[in-house]
Amino acid sequence: PMKRQMINTEQLRFPSGIAAAETLRALHATGEEGARAARALGIFGLFAAISQFWVDGLHLISTKLEPYKISNLIGRANEALLGSAWTGRTVMFVWDPIFIAAGMIMGMRASLSILLGAVSCWMIFVPLLQTHVPEVGDLHSYRELVQWTLWGGVSCMVSSALLSVALQWKSAVRAFAGLGDMFSRSKKDNASDPMSAIETPMSWFLAGQAFSLIGLALLSHHTFNMPYWQSTLAVLMSFALALVACRVTGETDTTPVGAMGKIMQLTFGGLAPNNLNVNIMSANIAAGAATSSADLLTDLKSGYLLGANPRKQFIAQFSGIFIGTVVSSVAFTALVNNASAIGNDQFPAPAAQAWKGVAEALAHGIETLHPVKVWSMLIGGLLGIILPLLATKLGKRGRFVPSPAALGLAWTFHFFYAVSFAIGAIIAWFWHKQDAKQSDEYLFPVASGIIAGGALMGVALIFIENGPDMMRHLFGG
Repeated sequence: PMKRQMINTEQLRFPSGIAAAETLRALHATGEEGARAARALGIFGLFAAISQFWVDGLHLISTKLEPYKISNLIGRANEALLGSAWTGRTVMFVWDPIFIAAGMIMGMRASLSILLGAVSCWMIFVPLLQTHVPEVGDLHSYRELVQWTLWGGVSCMVSSALLSVALQWKSAVRAFAGLGDMFSRSKKDNASDPMSAIETPMSWFLAGQAFSLIGLALLSHHTFNMPYWQSTLAVLMSFALALVACRVTGETDTTPVGAMGKIMQLTFGGLAPNNLNVNIMSANIAAGAATSSADLLTDLKSGYLLGANPRKQFIAQFSGIFIGTVVSSVAFTALVNNASAIGNDQFPAPAAQAWKGVAEALAHGIETLHPVKVWSMLIGGLLGIILPLLATKLGKRGRFVPSPAALGLAWTFHFFYAVSFAIGAIIAWFWHKQDAKQSDEYLFPVASGIIAGGALMGVALIFIENGPDMMRHLFGG
């Protein structure tokens, strides 16, 4: 129903959907432009795959090649130039083209905001903590230190996300104003609408809602001891929050997933105090619904522009639920076969760290936190309010104000990620300045190729190296 209202009737832009449609047109074009884009994607995907093999796969050829891994070479350079005190705080450079490519797509404002946040966190805040707070003096690993840094970052992200939704209140009002139109389309309207014959029937939506509500209530109860009424309330709230998230995505291309989850966490922090499972799972229901709905509408926008049959597109997406559930569950179990791996160098999971922090604060009470963490939350929250208001006040010049979401995010992951993002953004900016036409044509294929090639090779190496153990872990052999 959201698709009929927001895409067919209101023609909301969903900018990423438009970009995807244009990219598909280019890649599948019969002319030279499409061939060039596909060639660039393939070449840089191969480059990234070779690079990833150099980082993690040389020992598969011979253990004698281990000293020549690019990570070892750069690691020795970091140690010589910076010393263990800085590298222990992740203040170093790590070769990972995937994050450089991500920075190329992310843009200058977000990437430099992350770099600013990383500098303020890992080069200023953490050294001060280690010097003046006895409990932190002997902590040196990222996993230990991030438990102190994430509070300011999470507070900044939460306050800015909630404020952004408040500032976009007109979008929320329009979302609920159009709610009645979604479900009140008369047969006469459908008869006059040529799209109605190929749209997904409303009965499918209602059947799916009933089935998923029952299934989710049972799963939440038996897996996380969540009362049926709470999971039902979470689903009903999720529909309203997803409606707002989709409207904001259609108008701004930004899905306020974090804000939607935090609203649920705050709500269930009052309904189910001292219950971490219920708090996190209620937020997961809302954030999952919001991000899935917004992503689906973005895909449907691409299909709408390319002339795809929406009913067939829905069936394809629906099939993906089952395939995706199996593949993602098996892959996650194989790659992350120990829950303690979450939060380490390989799987830092900054969003998980943020949700965990909020859930603990709501469950145990702010008064149980160390004063440094409380002050970090207050200052971070205030910063998350000031920066968006300042950006709004400055109008066009507001683009020079750091992004509070990016700034706060930097306080939850490694410093070297921020360096890679910044490098990628600077490359993209310089490329655009030198040759805007070439940049517009090749930037996304190049960056996408690097991300795909590096990620696929990384996963392949894990399966090659740990295949037997993974099979035993998966099948209990």
